[in-house]
Amino acid sequence: MNQRDITAYRLTSQYIDTPSTNISAAEVVQYMGAMQAQDYHGTLWAIGLRTGLVQSDVIAAIKNREIARTWPQRGTLHFVPSKDALWMVNLSADRLLRAAVSRQAQLGLDMAVLSSATMVLTLSLRGGNVLSRLRIMDILQDNGINTENGRGYHILWYLAQKGTIISGPMDGKQQTFALLDEWVTDSHILSREKSLQQLTKRYFISHGPATLQDFMWWSGLKAIDAKIGLKANITQLECHTIDGKDYWSKSKPDNQDSDDNDTAFLLPGFDEYMLGYKDRSAALDPAHASKIVPGNNGMFLPTIIINGKVVGTWKRHIKKSGVVVTLSPFEKMTNNDIKSLDIPLKRYERFIELPVDLHWS
Repeated sequence: MNQRDITAYRLTSQYIDTPSTNISAAEVVQYMGAMQAQDYHGTLWAIGLRTGLVQSDVIAAIKNREIARTWPQRGTLHFVPSKDALWMVNLSADRLLRAAVSRQAQLGLDMAVLSSATMVLTLSLRGGNVLSRLRIMDILQDNGINTENGRGYHILWYLAQKGTIISGPMDGKQQTFALLDEWVTDSHILSREKSLQQLTKRYFISHGPATLQDFMWWSGLKAIDAKIGLKANITQLECHTIDGKDYWSKSKPDNQDSDDNDTAFLLPGFDEYMLGYKDRSAALDPAHASKIVPGNNGMFLPTIIINGKVVGTWKRHIKKSGVVVTLSPFEKMTNNDIKSLDIPLKRYERFIELPVDLHWS
């Protein structure tokens, strides 16, 4: 294996160039370990493009409590299998909560306030209630708990880290929340050692080839825990040394040599193909990095991928008549490259269940 092989392996390992059309939304999220989900609609597409499911299928999986959003590794919003949410959050919660103490103090969120918020929201959600974020903010305010200046977000984040709440289906544009122990009645309970083994296995099988440093960045784990997880899976993974770095993956990805694999893709913002690695240089020329994260503001734009490389960005605009997709390549594209985009546009049109009108910027 060499540097040029990395992106080809990853596209296949991540089910991007060869979607696994016989698995559910929950199964692909479990396979991926977790899927970054700040962009709700983008992550629906991230699941759809790896499975062949349409948008309504993925939304149904959320409503049916098969997958859910919460803040596991790195304390960042991800979709996870609902049954795995508790152990995945617990794996990093203690460290994340310790790291949040100073910020909470700046916001005036001491333990007295957080305990009061916990009691108020537990009572409000108990009995199967699913409440919108806006309604939760009103309830906290009515009980004398200030939610302004980001305090409301930090309260929700704290309760998620404590394993108290989990995000439910969207209510229009509003995120909703429920009690985790009511929303997920059959949570998997794993020891810390088993949790490390499972998360590490899922990451390298779905994201490989990847380095230990990539995994540490993605998972937020310390080196000692990441190494424990890797050691527990050492017999199931292959190591490839490329330019002096060790890359770990499952054995050769299925269908890696297939002539039918697609070569062009429209990936959502925050997709695991970008966010799954500390070192993104295999797919993204560092000279273009600022173009997918304008102003270095942490917001990753949707990307155009051709032959494993990021060659531009795209955006969508929903209209009553359909979806306008605007492509913004970094450089002038060849006729073959333009033609190769027909398939991903058709895949997206099928997923979104609306006609797509293509524009160029």
